[in-house]
Amino acid sequence: MMKTILITNNEELCCCVQRGRFIDGSSLDVLIAVRDLVHRGGVLLTHPLCGNLRPYQQPFRSILIEEHPGGLVDLDSLSLIEEAVSVYNACRDRLIFPDSLQEETRADYAYIDGELMRESLEQYGQLRREAVLHPASLKKLH
Repeated sequence: MMKTILITNNEELCCCVQRGRFIDGSSLDVLIAVRDLVHRGGVLLTHPLCGNLRPYQQPFRSILIEEHPGGLVDLDSLSLIEEAVSVYNACRDRLIFPDSLQEETRADYAYIDGELMRESLEQYGQLRREAVLHPASLKKLH
């Protein structure tokens, strides 16, 4: 059975979607979790390197994936996620961890991540009806 799911380290955004899996870690940890799902038949629905920020400037990473348990490996998804992991590994020493940020800065980064994902979440029907993605409401939904 296919399932669309958001894989994210943005806890506030995870609370705003129909199906989300929270990864407690860095943006690289999210990419690795997604890579594991792709190896098990998952198909990327959003690009793992979306946004115009360098990897070490994005403490949050969110990726929509369609799970196909036991499915064949989608080679396009595998290529994209492996490339993204390589990009993030190249700057691994400079990655920002969400827990290291002050609350206001953390909320701003969480908001940016939500905005980058908004259109895709809407397209795939993943936003909860009550969800409004802006810093204040992300805190309230959490």
